[in-house]
Amino acid sequence: MRSPLQDARPPNVRPPSGGMVSIKQLLTAVILFSAAIDGYAQAFPSKGVRLILPFPTGSGFVIGQVLSDGLRDTFKQGITAEPRPGAGGSIALEMVAKAPPDGHTLLVASPILTIAPIVRPSLKLDALRDFAPITLIGNIANLMVVHPVVPARNIRDFIKEARAHGGKLTYGSSGQGSTNHLVTELFCILAKVKLTQVPYKSATFAVLDLVRGDVDVVIGAKTSVAQFIPTNKLRVIATLGTKREPDLPDVPTAIEQGMPELVAVNYYGILAPGGTPPEIIDTLYREITRVSKSEAARRAYAKAELDLVLNTPAQFTEFIKQDSAKWRRVVREANVKLE
Repeated sequence: MRSPLQDARPPNVRPPSGGMVSIKQLLTAVILFSAAIDGYAQAFPSKGVRLILPFPTGSGFVIGQVLSDGLRDTFKQGITAEPRPGAGGSIALEMVAKAPPDGHTLLVASPILTIAPIVRPSLKLDALRDFAPITLIGNIANLMVVHPVVPARNIRDFIKEARAHGGKLTYGSSGQGSTNHLVTELFCILAKVKLTQVPYKSATFAVLDLVRGDVDVVIGAKTSVAQFIPTNKLRVIATLGTKREPDLPDVPTAIEQGMPELVAVNYYGILAPGGTPPEIIDTLYREITRVSKSEAARRAYAKAELDLVLNTPAQFTEFIKQDSAKWRRVVREANVKLE
């Protein structure tokens, strides 16, 4: 099937006998070609748009609901948020990567976008080759929290404790190859310490065991640990973002504590299948950012602890490159194996 762009040539434009095309003919061709591109972009969407979610709950689901509600009137098409959980998010990744690159199937991505292809080589996916970044909606901070019996009030104290115990301090994770597993191993690499991993089925179970004192430390999303901080059941010793949390103004970042490379956030972004035309990416970027800047969206995102970012496709692409490089280093140096 010929694309609209292939047919974007003016009728009856032929070079004269000398083989030269007139300026008028060239201008006509350019105008018609531009019109074809505009028409191609304006034809989107031609059917319902699906927002594929790797997990059935959480901040990604909130984003899916906000966008499906906000885009419906603009696109005049059905917009559905569809959870496709399983295999640590890999089912959703494969589903979107294999979808037609026409902008009608989108991924609501989290850090599994860059982590899963690295820890699961059998996926044969590449975060940039197989996906077209649209925008990073926002981040949720990771916090480094310890049980109160651990005599550490900052990263320096914790490193001293870890070295004194010779690898016997334990940390809870959501399982081998999970985000907080790799983030904690990144800390160990940078701090030159050893900790013993205790894997759980989810971050919730890891945090509950930390509250009970069954493990010593967890690096997890703010949303999973926040409820235990005001009651002093957990102590925060660092935030792993680039700035302090507004409601935790006395907790310094890892950067402030002398670890500039210990930056890891739970990001949430929107991507299309690789090869999606730039005109469609631009349309999606424009409309998604418009919806996300509305008061209703801002309230929903704030309730989910999302720090709004809304970067451009080019900026999101660069972020993914850097994030992928970071996790490749961790998997290699920590010898993380999942398969």
